[in-house]
Amino acid sequence: MASEIGTNGTGSNGTGVNTPTGWPVGGGAMGERIRARDWASTPLGPSSEWPSCLRTAIELCLASAFPSFVFWGPDLLQFHNDAALRLIGPQGLEKKLGLPMRETWPVSWGLVRPLTERILQGETIYLEDFSFPVASPRPAGEALFTCSGSPLRDGEGLVVGLFATMVETTRHAQTERGLQENQRQLSSLVEGIPQLIWRATSGGRWNWASPQWSAHTGQSAEEGLDHGWLRALHPDDREIALEAWRRADAGERYDAEYRILHAGEQRYRWFQTRATPIRDEEGRITEWLGTSTDVDELRRMEEHQRLLLAELQHRGRNMLSVIRSIIRRTVRASDTVEDLAMHLDGRINAFARVQAAVTRDPGAGIDLAQMVADELLAHAAREEKRLWMEGPPVHLRPKAAEALGLAIHELTTNAVKYGALSVPQGRIDVTWRTEPSRLVINWRESGVPGPVIPLREGFGTDLLERTLPYELNAKVRQSFEESGLHCTIELPLTGRILAAPAPPSPIPA
Repeated sequence: MASEIGTNGTGSNGTGVNTPTGWPVGGGAMGERIRARDWASTPLGPSSEWPSCLRTAIELCLASAFPSFVFWGPDLLQFHNDAALRLIGPQGLEKKLGLPMRETWPVSWGLVRPLTERILQGETIYLEDFSFPVASPRPAGEALFTCSGSPLRDGEGLVVGLFATMVETTRHAQTERGLQENQRQLSSLVEGIPQLIWRATSGGRWNWASPQWSAHTGQSAEEGLDHGWLRALHPDDREIALEAWRRADAGERYDAEYRILHAGEQRYRWFQTRATPIRDEEGRITEWLGTSTDVDELRRMEEHQRLLLAELQHRGRNMLSVIRSIIRRTVRASDTVEDLAMHLDGRINAFARVQAAVTRDPGAGIDLAQMVADELLAHAAREEKRLWMEGPPVHLRPKAAEALGLAIHELTTNAVKYGALSVPQGRIDVTWRTEPSRLVINWRESGVPGPVIPLREGFGTDLLERTLPYELNAKVRQSFEESGLHCTIELPLTGRILAAPAPPSPIPA
């Protein structure tokens, strides 16, 4: 298999093919090094005796514009081209030429050895984005290559080496990873925001919707395409949405409010929907990018505020009317200025306590137990000492609470002056119960040394005997027993009295 290179420019390679004496031809710096080197002292022997398949492989390697390598023989002696110097560094000009692979790539030997063994078994390999250490000062793992390796065979078909080509794909891979990361971040952003996002062409023909749309409406991605999204809107609002698209196609901004079905709640929620046009280089609209933002709670709050404002105006007029009534009736029932000032102050304070309870939560109503307790505590009565209260939860409407609160105030004031709270041993028991059609409140005083004197005609008796029956359709009974006053107030369980229905309570035996 040895070749003979003649001194006159041609020689025979043993196969009848003449080879130039200047072999290898060209090949840049590495070609010059191969020609200049004395190979006789190496395991390969004189280059004139190299097999033709080795010389051909080296010629192909030197002619390649990509980093290419030839590894030959049992020790896989290395040849490489000028392009490979970008990987192995300038020191590879002499130090790595003709050395075994395990010495030229000591750091990577453990990585490439299994691959070379596969090639030497006759397999051709191809790897994409293969991480490979290089001589340039880059952190490990940042240099990526697409690699191919194929076996080199002698004239008898035996594998005697391998040919490898490497194309760096680091920048391409980084670009791909960057695009994938951007796509991942964009997907996370789109899927993480609470708005429903979509894309459409003219006339509101959707071509894409975010996962939030399907999660909210129960529509699949395909069901919402074109005008399918309209089926998720409230029937009364579909024309509103289409009219907004007609205005947008005429040059206006797409902006509309309509109700969208919430599949989980099985009700429609209000959404603010807006879209921005996307234009090409000539300014023509190619599509629209839109968002639908849930404003249901905001609209409810606005409606609640409107109701509160209306209620405030009503309550303001009503309070002035009640205060004027309290003043007039207190003046008529008072004998002196001091008596007028004392009663007027107490009654306005009682009325103010009810108003404070209304302000805390207008929709919840006024808790009967809290109202009674506030009034008695205002007169220094302490529960479990001189006061006992018991009854089921009852929440009164403001109008009923105003009248009933003033009644409790009059009973308390009378108890302080003449009844149970005027003596150390006095006690007041306030109990109430709900029956199917009425609320029954019992005020019972005890520990009062007799005789108990009935209330004189005045604001208190007028309130109990006339105002409560007139305003609340109440039935009031007073009895002046040996140990103290007993007053029973019965109120109908209607929407005028209760803020919420109260469950019936058992009637004591």
